[in-house]
Amino acid sequence: MAHYISVLMPLSAGGWRALFPDIPDCEVEGDSLDSTMLRAAGALSECVHTRYGDGPPSPRELMEIKADDQWVSTHEIDWAKAVVTMVPVRGEQSAHA
Repeated sequence: MAHYISVLMPLSAGGWRALFPDIPDCEVEGDSLDSTMLRAAGALSECVHTRYGDGPPSPRELMEIKADDQWVSTHEIDWAKAVVTMVPVRGEQSAHA
């Protein structure tokens, strides 16, 4: 089962935003860290299955993501405030991946 890194950032107005550096345009927001993490798991699976029928991009290591200055600055990531977690792609269509 594939797992992707999710970077969760607190929002200034309250709540959290979950981003997936390896799956562009896949992000969700929630009122609490727990609810955002749950929503992120569903969003990741939906994004992967609807946008990447031929196979999603390979997940990167956290060190590679942290070194991606363009992604970090575009999303205003403050690693001191970020919560990083691994999220599995649920309901994978291909057992050979």
